[in-house]
Amino acid sequence: MNPLYLIFSLGGVAMVAALCAMLFGLQGLQIATEKTVEAYLTQMLPAFRARSIVLGAGRKTALVENDVDGSILLVVAHGDAFVTRRLSKTLLRAVVRNGADLSVRLADFTLPRAKLTLGDPAIATLWEAKLAGVTP
Repeated sequence: MNPLYLIFSLGGVAMVAALCAMLFGLQGLQIATEKTVEAYLTQMLPAFRARSIVLGAGRKTALVENDVDGSILLVVAHGDAFVTRRLSKTLLRAVVRNGADLSVRLADFTLPRAKLTLGDPAIATLWEAKLAGVTP
């Protein structure tokens, strides 16, 4: 194989990737507001009514408490879609609070952990207590 073919092929792929980054950006989807999360979950889940919602500071993660059954859902903006997990005793492995940050570790290889920066240690403590009711 001629090394020039390899060099030009890699250069072409790099140019296409750079063009996509310029046109569409590198940030990906973000959660605009709490209403965005509520509308998404209302559309996806037949029995959903939000009791409380908290967004992470980076607008990539949210925790939502369902008023219908008391369950807590984790919503993560990933790529161009939202990934949702209902946090159950079998799925939720650990919750660690460090000031206003909550780190959630899951028993899910596709979404092993999520971090929420909540901005206020009191809010982080409140959600840590809510999640403590879920963990075994």
